[in-house]
Formats: sequence, structure tokens, C-alpha cells
Amino acid sequence: MIHEPTDIQAPQDPRQWRSLTTTQRLQMIEDLLIEHRLFRALTAEIDRCALYAHKIAVATPPCLVILGETGAGKTTLVETWLRKASLKRQETPEGSIIPYLYVSVPAGATIKGTASVFLRTMGDPNPSRGTQWNMVERLHLLISGCSVRMIFVDEFQHAVNKETQRVLHDVADFLKDIINQNKVPMVLIGRSGEAEPILRVNPQLDRRVGTPLYLKPFEWDRTQPQTTILEFRALMESIDRALPFDPSQLSDEEMAYRFYYATNGYLGWIMQLIRYAAYQAIHAESPVLHLPSLAAAYDACIAQTVMGRGKTNPFSPLRFREADVSLVRASNEREQLPTPSTGRGTNRRGRRKK
Repeated sequence: MIHEPTDIQAPQDPRQWRSLTTTQRLQMIEDLLIEHRLFRALTAEIDRCALYAHKIAVATPPCLVILGETGAGKTTLVETWLRKASLKRQETPEGSIIPYLYVSVPAGATIKGTASVFLRTMGDPNPSRGTQWNMVERLHLLISGCSVRMIFVDEFQHAVNKETQRVLHDVADFLKDIINQNKVPMVLIGRSGEAEPILRVNPQLDRRVGTPLYLKPFEWDRTQPQTTILEFRALMESIDRALPFDPSQLSDEEMAYRFYYATNGYLGWIMQLIRYAAYQAIHAESPVLHLPSLAAAYDACIAQTVMGRGKTNPFSPLRFREADVSLVRASNEREQLPTPSTGRGTNRRGRRKK
């Protein structure tokens, strides 16, 4: 039995799947939540910020920045925390109570555009009305009036102009001023590799949030098989046990590697494959997730994406071994090496120039 680093939450017992309707089985798969080791560690950091937001008055509220690639699970992490939070948004005769405010920085961010998103989320009837100064003042009043205790800001990397790569300093300063003036913790969520420049050029905001926390993909490293490979196989075993099928042996090393190769270890991509393949398998009346349904899922979900570039469908052949992939990669790398120089000029076919 593989060690289990994950906790799975499902609405019903998947072992009783034969008593469920197709709709119930599909809903169970859709609601599947994977709380792995890093997921729980980041949740604990958000809990720490929330503790100060609730019970401890501080001059400088604790803040976080959580970064990761697309598909790493950043948004799922925050949405899960908000769903489990004991305090919920309430509408009262006096106005809205919004203990936890969640917004996304718009693409092509400006102060007015970002402030408008904040105002709209908080229920302002005319979120784009007024001058920039007026909008920002209304926002500060609403944060106080709606008893906001913590703010989550997603798509933080949009504070960088994508075309010029220039950091939009005024937007970063706007977020910093919200923290300073309202004394509420803020959790920034963004794409790794794109959000870091914002912090580098804004020391005050950098100091507020501290060292970025990264939600990384799972690894498959032959030099560390007892940690990376066993952890990934444990993930696949946990998923397998939570699905409304008979055991599909997803944690077998060859099968687990198929999933790793297909997704580079990104949980979001793994779950996309699982959900599509499960739909195919259920309608094919298969008691397990079989290779044909997984192959169809790969073609539909990954083959034509950036993730699938340069790859073959790992679920199509009956055998798909890590050693075979390594040989192909080594061969491709050799083909891409430049022709060794002989010290004399050569044309493209390697013949000497006359």
C-alpha cells in the first residue's frame, strides 16, 4: 500500500457506485476535491492571516502572495477556503456584510478599472461612475462599511503590461494603499514568472506580503523516487479510490507515469483528464477508467494545447514506459545538436565549400 499524502472529500461512498444514477456519479466526480500536502500547508497560511483579521488588532496586517502556473490549483485553493469559511456574505437592511472579499485584477489594469471591479463586487450600483479619486474614496468607505476582514486579489500578474512587460506601478501602489488604510490582510494570487517583477519594483508591497509561496506541480524524479514518485503514485491511488468505479489501478507505476507525462504533474490538468475520461467510461458502461476513455480524454483536453506540444498520446499504446520516452527524448536532443565544426567552412549538407 502506498503512503497517502492526500485527503479526498466526496459526497457519497464511491464503493457503492452501482447504486448511484449516472447524474450522481458525474456530480461526485465534478465535486472531487484533492487536499494534498502543499494544499494543506497553504491553507494553514491563509488561516494564519484570517486569525489576525478576526481576533488580533495589528498596525501591519499579515499578507500573502501565492503564485503558481496555470493548472496548479491556485483558484481552487482560494475557492475551497472561502467555501469552508465560517463567515459568509450577508445582505442586511443596513447593507452588505462581506467578511472575505474576492476580486480579480482585470487585464490591462488601471486604477479606475481595478477600483471598478472592487466596487462592482461589493454591490456599488454605479461602479464605474466618478473620477478616480471619487471611486477610490467610495471603495475605502465600502470596505469599512461592509466589515471586510480579508481581501483576496486574483490575477495579480495583470499589474504588468503584457506587451511591454512594464510594471503598472500605480496599480501596485493602489493595492498597497488598500492594505495600509484599511488595516486588513490581503492575499495576492498570481501566475509564477509573471507576478514577481511587481514585487521586485515595489519594495513596500514586497515587504507587506513577504516571500512568495508557490503552488508547484507534482514531480517525477528518478533521483528521488521515495519522495516524488511515491507521492505522485499516492495521489493517483487516492483519486482512484474516490472515483465511482471499480479500482482502475491508476497508481500502478506505468499508468501513473502516463498521467505524469500527459500533464507534467499539474493537478488541474490531471483532473481535467479524469473528468472527461470518467464521462466517456460511464457512457460506455465500463466499470473502470480504461485506456480508450483516457486516450479520448487526452485527445480532447490536452493534445492540441501547449501542454500537449511535442508529445504523443500516452494512453493510446498498450505499453507506455518511462524508459522508452527517455530514449526518444535523447534521440531528439541528439538530432538538434549542431554539427561539430571541422575548422573549415561547410554548407548545410556538410560538404566543404569549394
